Amino acid sequence: MKRAAALLLPPLVCLIVFWDVLFTWFLNDDFAWLGLRLELRGVGDLPRLLFEPQAQGTVRFLSERLFFLIGTFLFGVHAVPFRLVGLGTWFLALTLGSMIGTRLTGSRVAGCAAAIFWTTSYALVMPLAWSSAYNQLLCSLLVLCAFYARLRWLESQDIRWRGVEWAAYLLCFGALEIVVMYPAAAAIYTWWVARKRDRAVFALFVPAVAFGAMHFFLVPKNLADVYAIRVDSRLPATVLSYVRTALGPSRLEELNVPQWSAWGMAATWLIGLSLAAFALSSIRKGNRVPMFCLAWFFLFLAPVLPLPNHIYDYYTTLPLVGLAWLAGGAIVQSWRSNMVFRMASVVLAAAFLVGSITEISIGTAWFRARAGRMRALYRAVEKLRPGTVLMLAHVDNELFQSGFQDGPFRLVGINRVYLAPGTEKGIEARQDLGGTAAFTVAPEEAMRLLNRNELTVLDVAGAAPQDVTASFAQTLGQQVLLSTRNFVDVGNPVYFHKIGPEWYRVENGFRWMPKRATVELAAPKSASERLYVTGFTAGAALADGPVTVTLWTKGKEIGSAMVAEKDRPFAFDLPLPAGLGSEPLAITVEVSRTFHLAGDPRELGLILGTFESK
Repeated sequence: MKRAAALLLPPLVCLIVFWDVLFTWFLNDDFAWLGLRLELRGVGDLPRLLFEPQAQGTVRFLSERLFFLIGTFLFGVHAVPFRLVGLGTWFLALTLGSMIGTRLTGSRVAGCAAAIFWTTSYALVMPLAWSSAYNQLLCSLLVLCAFYARLRWLESQDIRWRGVEWAAYLLCFGALEIVVMYPAAAAIYTWWVARKRDRAVFALFVPAVAFGAMHFFLVPKNLADVYAIRVDSRLPATVLSYVRTALGPSRLEELNVPQWSAWGMAATWLIGLSLAAFALSSIRKGNRVPMFCLAWFFLFLAPVLPLPNHIYDYYTTLPLVGLAWLAGGAIVQSWRSNMVFRMASVVLAAAFLVGSITEISIGTAWFRARAGRMRALYRAVEKLRPGTVLMLAHVDNELFQSGFQDGPFRLVGINRVYLAPGTEKGIEARQDLGGTAAFTVAPEEAMRLLNRNELTVLDVAGAAPQDVTASFAQTLGQQVLLSTRNFVDVGNPVYFHKIGPEWYRVENGFRWMPKRATVELAAPKSASERLYVTGFTAGAALADGPVTVTLWTKGKEIGSAMVAEKDRPFAFDLPLPAGLGSEPLAITVEVSRTFHLAGDPRELGLILGTFESK
């Protein structure tokens, strides 16, 4: 009965502390993984979807690909079942953590306390509240399963436990890359702590080395600076950041509880010093387990230390159990000692639990609120007809960063989503995902879509998105009428409605023109306005000498300019003729000579860039 209570208590504590995550919806990368089902058209697509490197060059076919593919097949875009799977996985990991802690310390109380300390760490907020971090939970379960099997084999020499260890270990390569550190942890425990001369443990290094080599040489790397590997002067600060997260409530000021931040930081360092003193005292007495617990923490933390631009608390999920085992053992030893140590252990444990649970409460509430806004928007979009062009008004930076760049709306067949003109100026988008370019549309194009009844506008300023298409059309129409519409960038697709059909398609941000092409600009507001033109002269266009560019509009010649320098940008300006009226100007551009490239049937003139009247 006592054993069952010791194993059930940590999951119960977890459920009480993390109850908010059950009501937390999807965010960010979740939408990219949920979208995998759209790419699965047959069995032949499975190898690519499961094993093609994605994200940061990872191939986590168990914890990401299959998790989301099976999840969306069974549950659709409903978060509660995903949360239940995550919690179930974590409860199993906690049970193994408690059982291993019991064997390491020789105390069931220590094992139970270790699991409770582990599951009340702020580092667990993201893995439990965010489906995309499920890899941390599954990796923890599989690594602990492998290590528990090793402990049982060392005790019993039952070969079946070796089979369990290898099965869990190999499966973990489909969950998270830090499994490559498991052979080192297994070898240290076997040879140094258990003092067993088991040479077979070194066979565990073979898959780790092979996986590491394949990952290094064959998997494409993400070139974004946030994932850049750097071993430099920032390494000590990175280590310190993770140690603070692991030891205690050190995030209170960042979580807007400044009145408790000094107390939380003091408690963090007192806990750290106490655990270090306990480990040193134990090693002097011949007990190597506490030092192994510290080694576990740093071994599994090591792979993420060279990422100084990508420091996240959830990276300590698996490493943390090492410190939790250490803390569980320290609590029991202190309780068996004198009154001073007993009281000190109670105070430090209480400080950790109160501070960490406060952090968890704030963190889970933040995830729930942020995901709730995205859920409300998604459910509103879900009611629209698939294929609708969608525009969103009053999108703030937080809502945009909750997953817009991960394609949430394609899950319901909405593939063209724009921000209301001007909204993009307040958005801080990830440039490695394309920035805000895909969400930007010229006001004139938005007006055209509205006039063809192809655009739906939702205002997301309130608690529930509202359809404001009619009022937005009226407001935008007035803005467009007041706008000068005096600029065209022919290489930018958003201006395609302002250029004639003669222009060739966009190539790397530019367009070739034939001998003659047209653009549309607003009529000049004053007689002093000039027309400014830019472009680029590819060398082949000037192979036979300079080219003259002539422009006219409404039957009046604007003027000519000569382009003579090869492979260089050019720019010129001309005065606009008088008496052009108030109607838009259809400006015709003509070059004096064209040419053909080998294998290209097109008649090529020049590469033009922008036209602007001012």
